[in-house]
Amino acid sequence: MGERAQLARLRSLITDHHGRPDPPIARLLGARVLAVDEGRVSIEFAVKDEFLNPGGGVQGGIISAYVDMCMALAAHTLFEPGQMLSTSSLTVSFLAPVTAGPVVGEGHVVKRGRSVVFLEAMLRDHEGRECAHASSVGSIRTRR
Repeated sequence: MGERAQLARLRSLITDHHGRPDPPIARLLGARVLAVDEGRVSIEFAVKDEFLNPGGGVQGGIISAYVDMCMALAAHTLFEPGQMLSTSSLTVSFLAPVTAGPVVGEGHVVKRGRSVVFLEAMLRDHEGRECAHASSVGSIRTRR
């Protein structure tokens, strides 16, 4: 399968007719894919009341889920059919609190090897302010 066909397949798997991802975690996070390109994705996420901590900011685990999804989908743009990502490490730096939405995450592949992929993501709030930066290392696995 060629690169363009693989990108088209990924777009069709992760979105329905309204650009919304189908996986349950994507629905929970209120994710909407804005762009999918080779090694790069941009996703808008909802900021729901149930995601807020007592201080009024989105809880760090939710922010980690936002950036992890961006990086995973970016990796999948370079995978062959049947390959999947297993995150080995995830580092998130929280730069500013997220108090209102939506937020936009951009994930990209830094380097892809035969069995490992290095990824980064940036999360920005509705005003364009950088709220979180993340990096991860993932193992490329083949479904059996």
